[in-house]
Amino acid sequence: IPIIDKGFIAGGVELSLYNVTLVGLDSFAKFEVLKTSGPQAFGNIIRLDKLGVTLRMGLSVEDPNTEQLRRLNTNKLETITVSLIFKDVEIDTSVMLALDRELMRSMKLGSILSIDNISSCLFSTIHAIGIQKLVMTLGNIDEFSIAGFVSAATQQEIDDFTAAVFTNYKPMIIESLPAFTATVVRPLLNNVLQYFMEKAKREGGACREPDESLTGIVDFRDLFLSQSKSVALLGSGLPKYGDLFRVLHSFIDDVISATNDLGQSNINDLIISKLTDNQSNSTGALFFPGKLFGQEFDIALNGLNAVVEIAVSDVRLSSLDSIGAPIRLLQPVEGEASILNNSVSVGVGPDALRVSFKLFVAGEGDDVKISNELELGLSLKNLSVILELLAEIEEQAFFSFPIKDILDFNCWMATMPTPFIDKFGIRIGSPDTGLVLRKIAMAAAEARLDVNCISCSSSVLLDISTYLSSDDGVTDTTDVANRIFDYGTKLLRSPLVQDQFN
Repeated sequence: IPIIDKGFIAGGVELSLYNVTLVGLDSFAKFEVLKTSGPQAFGNIIRLDKLGVTLRMGLSVEDPNTEQLRRLNTNKLETITVSLIFKDVEIDTSVMLALDRELMRSMKLGSILSIDNISSCLFSTIHAIGIQKLVMTLGNIDEFSIAGFVSAATQQEIDDFTAAVFTNYKPMIIESLPAFTATVVRPLLNNVLQYFMEKAKREGGACREPDESLTGIVDFRDLFLSQSKSVALLGSGLPKYGDLFRVLHSFIDDVISATNDLGQSNINDLIISKLTDNQSNSTGALFFPGKLFGQEFDIALNGLNAVVEIAVSDVRLSSLDSIGAPIRLLQPVEGEASILNNSVSVGVGPDALRVSFKLFVAGEGDDVKISNELELGLSLKNLSVILELLAEIEEQAFFSFPIKDILDFNCWMATMPTPFIDKFGIRIGSPDTGLVLRKIAMAAAEARLDVNCISCSSSVLLDISTYLSSDDGVTDTTDVANRIFDYGTKLLRSPLVQDQFN
């Protein structure tokens, strides 16, 4: 995180902070946040395998007695790096927060596009805020270092100091940290929060108005990418949309690009596993018990008169935490301002993505009576999805977008240029404006269908189950599945779906 800091000079010491690097944000072991405990109160429990900070700063020291300046490089300030990394960190906190609902609802996206503006905007909407509980525990201190001194003697003195701190005081620091954060850090943070809240009120309590000079279409290269990466894709590289989305996009890229030993994305452990475990108490699975669909109808055909009942129940999705790496999400394209590439693979590794449900089929007629209850399952190995999306968003509509509607898809559609359509709702003119699914493809390396009879009166189902589990059955199932995927993607690219977007 770059820091715009003029630094300070005191007692012959000049210090300027250049940037702050947070370490370990991809090592979440537990992430339970915003769990409400009252009308204006919520709790958070966060556990990480590793958490640390690295400070890069400029430092110089002047001897006030000899009036000689000790400079350790030719650029006035010597670049020093301070690193502190903890292991097995847990943070348990609860917060009381009273917000002005109307001010929050009226806030515009353009006012918070720059990270520097976010705090003043948010604090201007706060009536009261306080940290009611803050306890931090850790298992160990992995690293504490101060490095970068040009002078070898100075660096050796610093190394000896940090080693002595580790040897003599590390156990005491680890043991006393929970009490320290609760009794010292918590009041200090509350004072800081009060300062920012009062400062926002003194400055008028309003966010900066969005830039009204931009009237074109949002360029995703400049919105999501750094200056150098944007220019490499033939974008302008100008920070006209602030730095919020650039930081978020870079953070998400770092998280989803990290892999485990199975070639899977770390997003499985960070997000998918936790979300599914909360829903089904089973990691990587979603379970919807009970009847999802049921229908009974009469059949009268060529002398056949029967009553048929069909029901689907107990739907389960398994191995959702098998997303492969790399994932491409919202990736701008060279030479294109409004196109984003996306791709993901699921069912990567030892476990295939699986969809299963119970199917009940019963029928009774003049000469026939059947009753079959079975479990159907479809397992997909290496299911790949590729999507190229055109999304034109008007800059002024983007800047003026109300925060209260951030999750409303229809409001986002309203930020796009309205295509010309005839009285039947059919697009007239250019097909590549607004929102368009330019390309979409799905394919599975292997599809396996299995049938498990729970209670079957039809013996043919047993023969079908045997065939489906054979090599020929798997080959045929894979072919049929990919044909269905191909048909489905063609349907999504068809005018039928595009007309709905229009």
